[in-house]
Formats: sequence, C-alpha cells, structure tokens
Amino acid sequence: MILQSLCSVYDVLTTEEDGAPAPFGFSRTGVSFALVLAPDGTLTNIIDLRSGEKLRPQEHLVPLQKSRTSGVSPFFLCDKADYVLGIEWVGAKDAKARPAKKTKDDLIVCENERGRAVASRRSRDAFAAFRDLHRRLLGGCDEPGARALLSFLDAWDPTGAADHPKVREYVEDLLSGAKCAFRFGQGYLHESPALLQAWQGSLGDDEAQVGQCLVSGESGPIARTHQAIRGVSGAQPTGAALVSFNQEAFCSYNREQSLNAPVCEACEFKYTTALNQLIASPMHRVRIGDTTTVFWAQTGDRATEAIIANLLDPPDDDGETAEAGGDAGGQVADRKQIALIRDILLLVRSGTGIRRTDLVPDPATRCFILGLAPNVARLSIRFFHQDSFGNLATNLARHHLDLEIARRQSEPEILPVRRILLETVPRNADRKVPPPGMSGQLMRAVLFNTTYPVQLYCAILNRIRADQYLNRVRAGVIKAYLLRLARARPGVAGIHEEMITVSLNETSPNVPYRLGRLFAVLEKAQADANHDREVDSTIKNKFFASASSTPAVVFPPLIKLAQHHIAKSDWGWKSTQQMEEILAGVDAFPAWLGLEEQGMFMLGYYHQRRALFTKKNGEKGEVTADE
Repeated sequence: MILQSLCSVYDVLTTEEDGAPAPFGFSRTGVSFALVLAPDGTLTNIIDLRSGEKLRPQEHLVPLQKSRTSGVSPFFLCDKADYVLGIEWVGAKDAKARPAKKTKDDLIVCENERGRAVASRRSRDAFAAFRDLHRRLLGGCDEPGARALLSFLDAWDPTGAADHPKVREYVEDLLSGAKCAFRFGQGYLHESPALLQAWQGSLGDDEAQVGQCLVSGESGPIARTHQAIRGVSGAQPTGAALVSFNQEAFCSYNREQSLNAPVCEACEFKYTTALNQLIASPMHRVRIGDTTTVFWAQTGDRATEAIIANLLDPPDDDGETAEAGGDAGGQVADRKQIALIRDILLLVRSGTGIRRTDLVPDPATRCFILGLAPNVARLSIRFFHQDSFGNLATNLARHHLDLEIARRQSEPEILPVRRILLETVPRNADRKVPPPGMSGQLMRAVLFNTTYPVQLYCAILNRIRADQYLNRVRAGVIKAYLLRLARARPGVAGIHEEMITVSLNETSPNVPYRLGRLFAVLEKAQADANHDREVDSTIKNKFFASASSTPAVVFPPLIKLAQHHIAKSDWGWKSTQQMEEILAGVDAFPAWLGLEEQGMFMLGYYHQRRALFTKKNGEKGEVTADE
C-alpha cells in the first residue's frame, strides 16, 4: 500500500506546473561547474554555476543518476570530477596515509598546504568507465556536441589536468564532490535532443528478469536494486534503502536483491522519486522525535496538505515554526491559516464535524502519513496511516483539544506533536533526543484517536519528579492521557471523564486531585511567609515527589509546618480558607498513590498553581498568569 500510494502521488505531482518531479529516466541534481567544450573537444573554460552566500549548486534535470555504493558506476553527461576528469583530492590529514612522492598507482597532479590532487588508480578507472559509457551510447551519434565530448574524453589525460589553468583555479572545489556538466555552444549537452534520444534508447536492463510487479500488477522488467531515499533525519547522508535484501536469511527461492519483492523499474522510479521529493519539501515533512514524518494528499490542491502540516506542526503567533533540533525550513502560515485551524478545532469541539467550505477542502480527499526512521543503511517504517481528510483532521484536532489546559496568554494555543516528545528529555540535556520508538507510539495514538502510550505518560511523570518542574506541556500530556484512559475504561483508579477539566475544578471529589491542590496552597503559604524572597530549599524541592506517591507520610508534617508559615504571612487567612475547603473532601490521606492517581495529583497541583497566580484583567474577563 505504501508503494502504491507513492506511485499515485507521483502521477499527481507530474500535473503541477511548478515543482513537478523528474520524468522516467531522469533526475534533478545540483550542478556546480560547467565544462565548456570547443568543437574539436578542447576544454576552453570552466564556469562556476554556484550562487548565493553559501555557494549552492544550480539545479538541473539530467539523465538518471542511480545510487552508488561500492565499485565504479559512471553517470551520463553529468558526474563528479573524479569521473569526468580522472582526479581526486586528498586532504592534508589524509595525505599522511599516502606517499608524498609519485608512484605508479598514485600520481600527484598538484598540491598545496591543504592537500593535493592525485590521479589515483580508482579515479583513473572511474574516468575510463565514464569514457567507455559515452563511447558506447554516443558512438553512432553524429551530433556536433557528441563528437566534441568524445574528442575531449579521448584526448584528456588525468595526469596532466593541472596544466589547465581553470582546473588549477577550482581544483579544491571541483574535487570536493561537486557535479560537473558539459556546455557546448549556447546550451548544455544534457539538454540536447539528440543526446537525450541516445540516452532514452539505452534505458532498461536487457538482462533484467521479467515478472509481475507487486505495485501495478502488470508484467515488466523487475528492478534489482532500488534508489536510495535521502533526507531522512539520522540516516546516512548518501541515502538509505526502503526496499533492500542483503543477507541470505532475508531471501527466498534463490531470489537475490530486490527480486524478493518484485517491483517493476517504472514503479520503482516513481515511488523513489516521489518520496525523495516529498522529504525534500518542508511543506510535506516534519520531524517528530527520531521519525521523519511525510504527508501528502491524493489531490493537486495544496490547501489540504497545508492544513495537515499546520495541525501536525502548528505555527506560533508570528505564523512561523521550525522543526525540532533547530532545523531550518519549518512551515510558514499566514493569519488565515491560523484562523482556519481555530475554526477546525471549534467544529470538532462542538461535534459538528468538518465540512467543505471555501477554505476547507473536500473532507473525502484521501490523505496519507508515513513515518520513517533510520536503521543503519536502511529505513524503518514507524507508522503508515491513510484516511479521508475529514477523519484525519478530526483526529488531529481531538488530540489538540485533549491537550488543552489552562495557560498563559503568551503561550501558544496548540502544540506541535514534536514538542511533547522533547518533554521526556532532561531539561539540561545537551541533545534533546527522545527515547527511540516513542514517536511512533505517540503518532499512532494521535492518528487513530486511541489512548496515549503508557511509556510516554510514565516518562513525563519521571521527568517531573526528577526536574521538579511542571509546565503547560507536561500537564497537558497528563490531562490528555487520563482523559482518554477514562473514556476507554470509565472508573479506572476512581477517575471519570467529567473529573478532568481544562482549568481548576473546585468541586472534584477525587482525593489525589485535591491533595495536589493542597500541596500548591502549602507551597504558596511558604512563599508568602518569606515575602517572595528566594529560598534555597522549598517544600517543592524536598517533598513534591514523595507527596505525589506516599501522601500519608508527607502531608501531616507539611500541614503542621504550614501553620508557622501562615502565622508569618499577611495572607495567612486566605491560605487557611483554601486549606479548609480542600481538606473538606479528604477523609484520610492515602498510604500510597498509583500511576493514574499520581497524574491526578500533579494535575490538581498545576491547576491550583494557575488559579493562585491568575487574576481578572479588564472587563473582558481575560486572564493572565505569572508564576
């Protein structure tokens, strides 16, 4: 289903005017240098095509460049300098491992204090393979550009590359992995119709095994290897395989490589090209923990994907958001999109359901979400979900509504999914890396509207105890977990859905919730007694973790201590009233609290803290909070 969906979205993307994927047999790549050829094959100039502050290469549509692993595998008309010129760069640090004098296998072309260019055995073999490929494909072509290219390849000597002044000028940049193309006359050779016709005639493997494609169901040549998928966070920079077999234990019926999962060459090209393009687009990608999440819709209307993007990775008040880890290229939403998200939340909250309007796309549109994580040289699929846009947007909106909790006005209304995972990591950690696999568990709960993973809930509780820090995100996760648990199993641990509210619930009979409120009042009494002076050791620092698990041991001495704080405070009478009101619903302090009850304790503490530091602001009844 995944490959079929990607092949379908490839067909949709080809209908777009801007950003259409490469056609079969071609690929888009960055070209850094153009080698200018004269009619007799002489290299007359080298043009630097890079631009911008960071010198980015110029994108070109070139003949297909398949993934290279080991060995020598040249590309047609556009390749790296070690294939095109037959030389490679050895940095100063690497040069120590090679002899400084000329040898039979490693001929120095030129050198400086940063390293040297050499015509090594490997680079000369690469150049020879590049030359043989073009001789085979262009030998019968009478196009002037083809003759010029073949003349250049026949006459070029890698050991004399430094004799060309332009090669010496750009030698380090040329040999740092930059792609080189050929320019003849007023155009590039990879744009010549005659040369492209020769290339298209060579497509297809004559020795390929013919079989039934698992994607299309039609018979055709089966791709033995599949193109690498690039851009997945944490995977190898050169790309990783989605379909791959490299051990005998993974194979069956003596079928090697990808013949175990027969996919025809056309479908293999479609799904790899589409997936690479989606990952490269910030509008179709968001990073959630260790998972790169890609989403798309079976339509050419980009409004559907924009709404999904903003529900997965909501914009802030300025209309901007960035991916986790500080990656650039986050989604950008205007005020209309922000207002549209709020409208969708209101529709779901009221139970009306999402319906088509001028701004909301067709709810029946099929949408897909794919989660990919690195696994050495391959990719693991964390989750794959397909549903109608109406159901998908509804489930995403329910997730945000379940997370909704009392907040400051300066805090965003809805939170990105990735933000939840970051709260499972210590606050002072150098690298914010959530536990592996948790992103997939969380996303499955979000997409299918099921209970949140208990691993996430326990991780949040542990972080609160260890950090002694309870913010809006952590409290929201606790509330959402308990809310969905109460819906699925009413009455579990004495918790019912109506007990779990967005803000303070003063009438809640739940004892752990009341004890959390009581702890917040005791903490406030201590702060008032010290007249808001900073205290090195507070009751929160010393007793919060134990109070949330063994209240019968902790609360009696804390209440006794609070009498001294109340006596010293100007607002002691108010703390006394609050304590009496809370304790009126507590018959006895429990000896211990279970996991769900600990969550209710922390939820009560958070709600009461917000209420203690909240005041009315103006006639509109808006609230502000400052802890």
